Amino acid sequence: MGKANFAYNYYLSFMMKKLVFGMFIVFAFACSNPLVEEKIDIKPIEKEVMEIHDEIMPSMSEVVFLTDAIDSVMKQEKDTIKLQEFGVIKESLVKSDKDMMHWMRSYKSPAQPYDSNSLNYINKEKEKVVKLRALILKSIADANTCLQNKK
Repeated sequence: MGKANFAYNYYLSFMMKKLVFGMFIVFAFACSNPLVEEKIDIKPIEKEVMEIHDEIMPSMSEVVFLTDAIDSVMKQEKDTIKLQEFGVIKESLVKSDKDMMHWMRSYKSPAQPYDSNSLNYINKEKEKVVKLRALILKSIADANTCLQNKK
């Protein structure tokens, strides 16, 4: 019975070492595997993106109104320098409207589970909508200033 016990204990010891080694390898790869990503909460950033959108969306009717107003003034204007100035402002208003519509059509809420790709996407969208807000607000301010100076 001594030899059988010895062989059995040897076998168990050998198998335990293999098991521990195997678990170590799995653990090591799991910790360093870039495919095993930590889930990221992007909801606060996405909420901020939507808040910026909601802030500037009501201004779009003003963009359309100002575009029409600039158009009317341009039809009556004879001075070519002023016509050029109005033309630049009108282009800015049209670009604001076009860019906003394009952004809204192309924006897609990231699919879950969120990962680093989702985080990169939502950060880029935040950057786009912040620039869009600046463009819209500047084009409105420029148009209002130009129309006030016309009176």
